[in-house]
Amino acid sequence: MANDDAIVLSFGDSLLLKSDLDLLAEPNWINDKLIGFAYEYYEREQFNHSADRLALLNPSLVQIIRFAAAGDLQVSLESLQLPSKQFVFVPVNDNSDTSKVGGMHWSLLVYVRSKQEFQHYDSFRGTNQAVAKKLMDKLQPIVQAPKGKLRFVEMDCPHQENCYDCGMFVLANTEHLIREFVECVSLDVGDVVNQQTVSDKRRQLVQLITSLGKDSMAELSNNDKGHDPAQPLSAAS
Repeated sequence: MANDDAIVLSFGDSLLLKSDLDLLAEPNWINDKLIGFAYEYYEREQFNHSADRLALLNPSLVQIIRFAAAGDLQVSLESLQLPSKQFVFVPVNDNSDTSKVGGMHWSLLVYVRSKQEFQHYDSFRGTNQAVAKKLMDKLQPIVQAPKGKLRFVEMDCPHQENCYDCGMFVLANTEHLIREFVECVSLDVGDVVNQQTVSDKRRQLVQLITSLGKDSMAELSNNDKGHDPAQPLSAAS
């Protein structure tokens, strides 16, 4: 019998199941795995030309940062080289129960080094502000921002028109802001991101995940056909 919740994509550190893909159909809340995949794709593929300037934090890592002791974070996050990044994108979730997955609302926190600001983009304005401010305090020493000059700014940004698209607004805002910050796109986020473009983004993500999944399966199949079981995979001419 076929697995009803089969793997649809393995991409870097992201592993997506059919049940994750199904969440991209309205009216579903997307989960941390979909946000984590999109962030990994942005960093590794779509915006890899600016990887030295950008950091996009996985939602599971953000939860660790929220609840871990401050003294335990610096060494464990050293490999991310956050003090050298100009822009750090942080998906914020209001879940305060570490024993459960998910919460009620997603928003976006962005550290902009040139302005010494943590900018908060919340599609339900102000809903996650308290959580985001506490997260800023945890991130300040990690990104090595000067505490005396640092500001928290609640940004004017597009609002969702339903109760389930907060995570999708995080992705749409992230994608546009990266273009604005590193590709010099002059349009404001409010001119580009709206309820319709967010709905379109759901379909685009389905197409992307499906396409990448087919490509990875085809590559695996070709590798299997061309591989002599008697020879190690690492053998090189």
